[in-house]
Amino acid sequence: MARTCFGRLTVGHGTLIIGILHIVCAILSVILISIGIFQLMAMEDPDPIKEPNFREDASFYITIGCIQIFIAVVYLILASLMVHGYRIRNYRFIMPWLVWNYVSLCLGAAATFITFLRITSAYASTGQGGAGFIIVAVSVLSLAVGAYFVSVVARFVDGLKVGSN
Repeated sequence: MARTCFGRLTVGHGTLIIGILHIVCAILSVILISIGIFQLMAMEDPDPIKEPNFREDASFYITIGCIQIFIAVVYLILASLMVHGYRIRNYRFIMPWLVWNYVSLCLGAAATFITFLRITSAYASTGQGGAGFIIVAVSVLSLAVGAYFVSVVARFVDGLKVGSN
């Protein structure tokens, strides 16, 4: 049985597509978050922002943006390593991406579960929270896509390990 993904592609080609997709998304994330940070820093009058804590501690939001840029750069480096690992058929270059994504999936699942608990408690006490359920649904969908990506790359790594022995 041939190993396929995304319909008819081999897991190797799927790994390459996933790597390129992660590289493009990481670059876009760095650019967009940098623009957002620049706009926050250049803002003279924070009145358009409705968040009450923003006026008191704008540096918090800038720090969060910088952390997001750092995470996007790590994703960019790991995705580049994964693409290089695909090119030279060496699973050792792909393993850091797999480990990072296993950890990210576990943290994302925990965050989704905590968000679900908070939304259900808010819904039970106030009767509001319908939009929160949409956030949970999108988070679950994102986790499912991420888990599929990890399974495709893991199958490719398993194939490389068998071939290298």
